[in-house]
Amino acid sequence: MLGKILAIIFLVFVLILAVSFIIYNFISENGSRTIQKAQIFVPSEKEKEKRIEELSETNRRWLYDQKKLHQLTLTEVNSILKEVQRRFSDNDERLRALSILRLDTPYQFGCLGEESARDKNPIFRLDVTDCTVFVLTNAALLHSQRLEEAGEMMRFLNYRSEKSLETGEIEYKITFENRLHFTTDRNITSPYFQDITEQVAGPSRIKKKKVILNKIKADGERLINIDWEKEIVMKYIPNGYITKELLSGLPEAIGIAFIKEGDEEIGLDVRHEGLLFDGSILFHASSTQKKVVTVDFLNYYFGEDGNPRFDGVILFEIK
Repeated sequence: MLGKILAIIFLVFVLILAVSFIIYNFISENGSRTIQKAQIFVPSEKEKEKRIEELSETNRRWLYDQKKLHQLTLTEVNSILKEVQRRFSDNDERLRALSILRLDTPYQFGCLGEESARDKNPIFRLDVTDCTVFVLTNAALLHSQRLEEAGEMMRFLNYRSEKSLETGEIEYKITFENRLHFTTDRNITSPYFQDITEQVAGPSRIKKKKVILNKIKADGERLINIDWEKEIVMKYIPNGYITKELLSGLPEAIGIAFIKEGDEEIGLDVRHEGLLFDGSILFHASSTQKKVVTVDFLNYYFGEDGNPRFDGVILFEIK
């Protein structure tokens, strides 16, 4: 009797081992197949690039489907700004997207102020613009998801800082007298702009000249009616070096300002400014077309007859 019991126990044990072995092989084989399948569908570098391109194209389609910012309500603008921040994480691409959203904005010279008695124009606005305001407001929007944030950014973009006598802290007073009225002074003073002309072109391809910004003119007046002037050494790229070769080496997005010889006699630094993308596409607020437009840079600068509009350019980075 004991022998039969032991035999049954042995058979059960062998059966358990056999079943376990079958299950193990099944799991191992299917697990291996699963891994192999997973390996097959790991995207290649080309597939990854394709997906990025598809995402970029989706974002571009979204961008061109939107109304321009000057046509929108405050609530609508805030919604668009938040979406721009989400879709365009790269600063250069975001600046390009914002410039596209600013196309056709009506032109109005000198349209920013301090909302005070001296200049009652708004500190920040999107309904109208001039060339400098276009650059300033785009720089403000670059790091903002709401119009309120962009308005606050103007404090650092368009006004000089000074140390408080009471607290010792750095302050940015929003007054007409404290405004950065000159592009070159702004590029030196504001923490969000930086002149990179010599860095990009190299010392051998730049020209220098001394300019006293807002100097007293022959008639005894100043360009800007404030008791302020500043002597600077202005570095710019003269026309002979403004070539496709130079432009092809520029950053993807860059600020550009235009120089006319002789303007230093009245204390003026630059005539015009805008934003240049890929060294070829200029976005700017045009005083002749009365709106923000985009043009081929070389065609705009040298014209069909080859006669340049200006005598040189300054390049600056928007941080």
